[in-house]
Amino acid sequence: MKPGTIFISHRAEYGSVVGELKNAIESTSRGKIHVAISEDLKGSERWRKAIEEHLEDAERLFLIYGAPYEDWSWCFYEAGYFAALDPGEKQPRSSSEGKPSRPIYCIKRPNVPAPGPLSDLQMVTDKERLIADLIDIYGENKVEYDAGKLRKSIDQAADGLFGRLEEFVSYPRLYFIANNADFRARPDLPAGAVVKGERVTLTSFFGIGKDEASWSEIVRAGSRNRTPQEVMFFSKWADEMKEMILASRENRVLTPQTVLIRGGQRARFLLYVARTQGDGVYCCEFLVIDEVGGPALGLSQQQLALLTSVRMGFRFRYEFIKRFADDPANLADDERRSWIRDIPRIIDSMLTESNARGNVTLQDLQSAFDEEEAERIGKIVGYWPGLKDNLYGSLGLSPDREPVPDQGLIGPNIDKYRTAFEALRLINLEFLSRCCARVSRMTTRPEDELRRNAEVIERNVRALSRLKAPPDPRRRDPHDASGAERIDVVPLPAPPDPMSPGNQPHV
Repeated sequence: MKPGTIFISHRAEYGSVVGELKNAIESTSRGKIHVAISEDLKGSERWRKAIEEHLEDAERLFLIYGAPYEDWSWCFYEAGYFAALDPGEKQPRSSSEGKPSRPIYCIKRPNVPAPGPLSDLQMVTDKERLIADLIDIYGENKVEYDAGKLRKSIDQAADGLFGRLEEFVSYPRLYFIANNADFRARPDLPAGAVVKGERVTLTSFFGIGKDEASWSEIVRAGSRNRTPQEVMFFSKWADEMKEMILASRENRVLTPQTVLIRGGQRARFLLYVARTQGDGVYCCEFLVIDEVGGPALGLSQQQLALLTSVRMGFRFRYEFIKRFADDPANLADDERRSWIRDIPRIIDSMLTESNARGNVTLQDLQSAFDEEEAERIGKIVGYWPGLKDNLYGSLGLSPDREPVPDQGLIGPNIDKYRTAFEALRLINLEFLSRCCARVSRMTTRPEDELRRNAEVIERNVRALSRLKAPPDPRRRDPHDASGAERIDVVPLPAPPDPMSPGNQPHV
């Protein structure tokens, strides 16, 4: 042990502030106190041995402790190695006064709990205590120092050592918990499964004023105090949560698509981690993320199906039809493999979004049209399953997307692709044409009505803009003691909602 030597143990993230502390000690002690840090040993081929040698030489150890969630195992090893062995006798040693001959100082922030392995030590939690300890060390080593310079030097490092660590405020968590042994081969969740989280989270989304509820209670809450659309999307959410939990047990990750809606709140539940704990409990931790997107509310089932169909029709047109319109016979081999990989992925993505955005059943969609158009919509939609199977077959894939080696987009499959693709292109064209025309007829207003509305809008905008200006005394209303000009704002007439089923023109 070399008198007057301090070893500072720290994580790499704290290297900058540790460097400031080292410079402050060595400069104010006029070089009589030597400070060793791991950064000084980076060039050593025997790095671990070099660390241990410096620990054996040190008279004191400063452990700079930061956040509990960080890995401190190596720093605790250094502290344990330092405390356990005397360099000469290779055994624990204390001074005759009962104090450790080689003390450890744990320097931590005042709001951070003491680390368990070092909880019996005296903690240094503020600048004044650190300065007092350094004064004691200087006194024991007969170091002459300038108290003002010491305080000024420590001031530079104090914020980094004792200031509050700013942390990102994360999303609320929801925990699905069940005994791992209770999962069965059938695709369902155990009867004893529970959901835990903050009370405000369970109250906001499920109307349950507590921090724990059974999964069956959560499912039952989906039909209470919700609009019909909220009930429908809750059902989709519950099914998706079950799929994500069961998939996680097979080490598969499913990306959440459904938005849970309650009142004005929308949230997506993202699986953050899934684990089987030592006590035999299987736990899935979900982040509850505020969502600004998702399905439109306040629409009838027919309107929702129609608008969702328009959106998905445009996606299909620009992500599939436009992108893969080239003749597959002209593709290079790497392009061919890319098509075989990307086309099913894109189509599956669109089908998943369609299911998450709305209840797009053929019956709901057809009910938005008159009888003749509804029949035609049903017929062209009915072509889809067979065309999809043939499209996948031309890619060398079975209907369940299992690859058939070296058959995709070669030989007869090129003609099959051309035929299926052309049929899908024409179906998409007709589908979009009919759906967009139907939406247009539902929302279009007569030109004379739009002109009248435009005049009212213009008058109201001008009136509101004059309200911002100071009153003109030349136009003072004799009946207005304030001198302000009286402005009559014309109310905009409120015609019946053209999207309401009862006001849609018959086609």
